[in-house]
Amino acid sequence: MPSLKRRLAAIVITDIVGFTNLSSKDEEGAYNLVKKQREILKPIVMNYEGEWLKEEGDGLLLSFPSSKQAVNCSIQMQAAVKNIEDLNLRIGIHQGDIIIEDKDVFGDDVNIASRIEPFAVAGGIAVSQKIQQDLSSNPEFKFKFIDTPKLKGVQQEISVYCIISHGLPESKKSDIQAKVEPKKKYYKEILISTLFGIILFSYLPQFFQLGDFNFFQSSFSRTANLKNPVTGELNSTKHTADILKELTLADSLLKQNNIEANLDAYTISEILINEDSTQGDFYCLRGMAYFQRAKFQNNSKEILDKSQKDLKKATSSTNINIDYIARAYMTISDIFLLNHDLQNADRAIKRALRANKRIDGVIDKLKNINKIKLQ
Repeated sequence: MPSLKRRLAAIVITDIVGFTNLSSKDEEGAYNLVKKQREILKPIVMNYEGEWLKEEGDGLLLSFPSSKQAVNCSIQMQAAVKNIEDLNLRIGIHQGDIIIEDKDVFGDDVNIASRIEPFAVAGGIAVSQKIQQDLSSNPEFKFKFIDTPKLKGVQQEISVYCIISHGLPESKKSDIQAKVEPKKKYYKEILISTLFGIILFSYLPQFFQLGDFNFFQSSFSRTANLKNPVTGELNSTKHTADILKELTLADSLLKQNNIEANLDAYTISEILINEDSTQGDFYCLRGMAYFQRAKFQNNSKEILDKSQKDLKKATSSTNINIDYIARAYMTISDIFLLNHDLQNADRAIKRALRANKRIDGVIDKLKNINKIKLQ
């Protein structure tokens, strides 16, 4: 009976750029290049406690006990081959389960790593959001968001980043030729929306004649532009239906209060900020995700500082919904309480109340602060 083992690992997949073309022109030279790759890279992999799982032509499948070891090894491998002719590597890294049966390796996460690898440019490294999140608090590593593509043959939603520290080249979306599912064409939805619009506008004149226009106009103003009750600035809080859906999803993930859901909520906030860095709602969301992550990590000061920085940016924004103003100040109050700064915690929670006294939890937080004050 074959021996089957399953374990969590950081999975690294490499590929030599242009190898197929080289092999068609110089078969012996291509063979020698693969041999040279093995001689150079195998000792580096062993040095980082990596496992040389499989070779497929010019490609390698490696595994490591941690994300940091996988990334450090990949950086070292790129440095080692940088000046070797024709040995131009692309590297993809993901974290997940692998199944080892005899001498073969399986698993959906291996497939994901193989789909991420083409997002790297020659000499570069592409990673999934799991790897990026694992190392996001380490200032040694810098990442740049590339895309959240629908990867071919992959059901999960995967966000892809490239490493831009350590002299590594940045991936450009226009240069990537990864295998992705074609985007759905919403012809039917567009047609229905157009017909609905025609019907709606045909009734608008009658609507105005009924004298309801002023109510409609004032309602729109209240939802589209809200005065910040703390700063007095006029806020623009309009979001598309898709953005509202993402914000609602992220909120529900934070309420689950576990590390995996926190990662997903943080990733949503990163994507939203990458798409529009002017929205205070998005910074509030990321600030709350940082705060929750800090609590999972014994109130990490470094992550708490990141949380406070995002929350301050949110509350000073002129593009923020009053609910997010309140939630931002509530979280800022919690941070002050962790630092035993009761005066500023009290000030922050009262600003949250001025923003929206009906927001869930704000009254309880004020009671808790008053309880401490009266002790």
